[in-house]
Amino acid sequence: MKKYFLFAFLASAWAFTSCDNDDAPDIDADVPFYQNLGVAYDVTNNTTRVGANFNKLDSAGINIRLNGPASITINGETPDFDNVGTYFYTDSFSGLDDMTFVFTRAKDSVYTNVASINDVKPIAIPESFTSAKATGTTVLTWEGDPVGENELVEVHVTYSGGSYSVFNRTEGSKSINISFSNSSLPAKGTLSLSRAKTHPLQESNGNAGGQLNVSYIQSKEISLE
Repeated sequence: MKKYFLFAFLASAWAFTSCDNDDAPDIDADVPFYQNLGVAYDVTNNTTRVGANFNKLDSAGINIRLNGPASITINGETPDFDNVGTYFYTDSFSGLDDMTFVFTRAKDSVYTNVASINDVKPIAIPESFTSAKATGTTVLTWEGDPVGENELVEVHVTYSGGSYSVFNRTEGSKSINISFSNSSLPAKGTLSLSRAKTHPLQESNGNAGGQLNVSYIQSKEISLE
């Protein structure tokens, strides 16, 4: 299981600290659950990472650990559960296949949502982009469409001893500023560029609602100069 879940939309996420079981005394069987679903297509590593989280009534409700008749499967597999992070339920798959989330709230209440790599436009790091300044600002102009409605682009740089992230939500933008201020950075790092698109659910549990976030990720090693 990948502990770091690279999604551009994590810019607005927070670390959850606790959850409740869905069979807790104050949660009746007819109480709907908000579904927060995510799929990250890592084209460089030919891997797809998935996540799911559930909240009582709506996005602001308590976080739920599914129990009793309630369950979640993703492409037929039961994901790992960890009571921390944006998604309590996570898994990863080889390849870039469609991902099918099947959420069972009760025996006769089953909700299916499907994500495809075609649900998000591709984005790419130019071949000519090979380095970033250790002090100052480097502009990365990506290959692909500009930021669109309900989209967010992220640059995430990992290096020995740390990491750096920056986001762009401005519609129409085609570049992002990478600003380091550390002359002691190591000589190399890995830059990941991702585009995330937020979609409404195809099937919602009652009026609880939810969202399906799909991201497209490319990465490469760069010099830090």
